[in-house]
Amino acid sequence: MKYSFKIGSAWGIPIELHVTFILLIVAVFGLSLYSALQSGNVSIFSPYFYTFFLVLFLFVFVVFHELAHSVVARHYGIQVRKIVLYPIGGVSEIEEIPDNPAQEWRMAIAGPLTSLAIGAIFLVIALIVSPQLLRVVPLLSTTGNFLFDIASLNLLLGFFNLIPAFPMDGGRVFRALLAERMKYSDATRLAVTIGRIFGIVMVIAGFVFPNYFLLILVGIFVYIGASEEGEQTIISTKLAGVRIRDVMQSEVGYVSPQQTIAEAIEVMFKKRYHDVLVIKDGNLIGVVSWNELMKVDPGQRGSLRVEQMPLKHISIFEDEAILEANKIMVREKIDLIPVVDREAPLRVVGVLTSEAMARAFDEARNR
Repeated sequence: MKYSFKIGSAWGIPIELHVTFILLIVAVFGLSLYSALQSGNVSIFSPYFYTFFLVLFLFVFVVFHELAHSVVARHYGIQVRKIVLYPIGGVSEIEEIPDNPAQEWRMAIAGPLTSLAIGAIFLVIALIVSPQLLRVVPLLSTTGNFLFDIASLNLLLGFFNLIPAFPMDGGRVFRALLAERMKYSDATRLAVTIGRIFGIVMVIAGFVFPNYFLLILVGIFVYIGASEEGEQTIISTKLAGVRIRDVMQSEVGYVSPQQTIAEAIEVMFKKRYHDVLVIKDGNLIGVVSWNELMKVDPGQRGSLRVEQMPLKHISIFEDEAILEANKIMVREKIDLIPVVDREAPLRVVGVLTSEAMARAFDEARNR
């Protein structure tokens, strides 16, 4: 099942809505419609639909917030896979966390600064249009003035994300600044601990102040996110020195382009591969993925040849880091990478499988 749906793109970065966000929109619209029906005023311009439109516009600015992260990431040569909108905000899915702490904190702080800038601009416009708003200073509540409320929400979004609770933006900035003064793994552990504390405080505050029930969800997100991402970051740090040659299999199973799909599947099962290498005259041709093979009707697998299948042209050198291989696997959605000789890039010297990667991650986790 696909849990997010693409709604567009910006600068080549796909923007998706998570299914839980769609449920939020439906829920807010349902509550607005119910209130409107109860009052007898079902016009979309009635005050009962105000919160619904406010939420929609807020998430437009959440996209700008996430795009700011993505633009800075691209500036440093980091690939951004997509932006996903969740009920509690957006997430920019980047290929890797920068190794340079200065790059990481600049990338992290770009989002909150963008939200604060947007909020300040809308606030100035709102006060110019309606100067009487200077006498109204709501606390986490709306005024009914659309420009002013959008300004307030963007300012809240910016300041809230600056809270130094990992993995929020402020937590990432905090971790990066710590990493300039101590080991990256130690900085991560400290940032994770503080993130967990903030998460617990948010959950407690949500129960103590029922009007701010959303804090419970945000607190849970912060606590779980800090724990999971912190663990993955520490594992990645431990794996930084592990090379492909340390975990690859030297014995290689493969097929030739002239062999049938049925023979390719047989090799896959025999070698316990999830995908299959294609080699001709000792030279690597490519990799056929399991998903592509399973698209072939079982009745045609005995006659259709491997050379008729789409190939993935990927490989890696044995002296590269296994973290680089992990990026390729995630990006290409494949479970096997041929390892080639740096002096002869078409000669396969081994294979790296997802199972070998998983074992390496488990060993790092237990160290």
